[in-house]
Amino acid sequence: MLEASVRLNFFAGIVLLLATSFFSAHAIAQGGPPMITDDTGTVPKGHWEINTAFVVERTADGRTFGTPLLDVNYGLSKNMQLKVEIPWIVQHKNGQRGINGLGNTNIGFRWRFRDENEHHRVAISMYPQFEFNNPTSSVRRGLVDKGPEFLMPIQWETKVGKFGINGDVGYRFKRGPDELMYGVVVGRELNDRLELLGEIHGTGSRSHLVDSEVVYNFGTRVTLASHLTLLMSAGASITANRDPRFIAYAGIQTTF
Repeated sequence: MLEASVRLNFFAGIVLLLATSFFSAHAIAQGGPPMITDDTGTVPKGHWEINTAFVVERTADGRTFGTPLLDVNYGLSKNMQLKVEIPWIVQHKNGQRGINGLGNTNIGFRWRFRDENEHHRVAISMYPQFEFNNPTSSVRRGLVDKGPEFLMPIQWETKVGKFGINGDVGYRFKRGPDELMYGVVVGRELNDRLELLGEIHGTGSRSHLVDSEVVYNFGTRVTLASHLTLLMSAGASITANRDPRFIAYAGIQTTF
């Protein structure tokens, strides 16, 4: 409990630092890769955003990698985008031989039905996503859970002073107990090339939310060129000796 309290205080300190420092810098918070929590932003109409990433999750049972995780987004209109996401999974369980295979395909459709402007302080979007098994042996070998799954989340985004906050909350329909997911991101752009982000994100069974898997996560986006951005984040469970013990994301975002 003491370690959990220290982690919470550490996260609160980072958020306070983001909120009270760098007031001369331009700022806007935004979820999405490399963070877990999504934002309300959409890809411009007729344009592409492709995130190619290496992700890792370490638990008490071993390690799971996405090598790569491919996340392809296309702007359908000013306020709508389509997403297709699929990983190649490599799994190393303690004391067992490593296995690998194709992960589940996730198809999503984001619609931002209210923009943040002089009339509305908060932008709001919805992002329904359907995840299904591919015709491989990944389910049989335990790489992925048996699908399908349907996630229905709502995102919100606003500015507070010189920084921004966004979050999402959603309900996941799946085999076995349905789940609730929720998260909040605080972020700042320190300059035209560097953005810092911090979040708390949770996922838990609808009937046992007290046992939710809650993580803290810190990330950054670094603009390398006009259409190329480096994405990085790392975090872990807020509660000591609970999974995940460590999570990380490292990738490149390409837009055109």
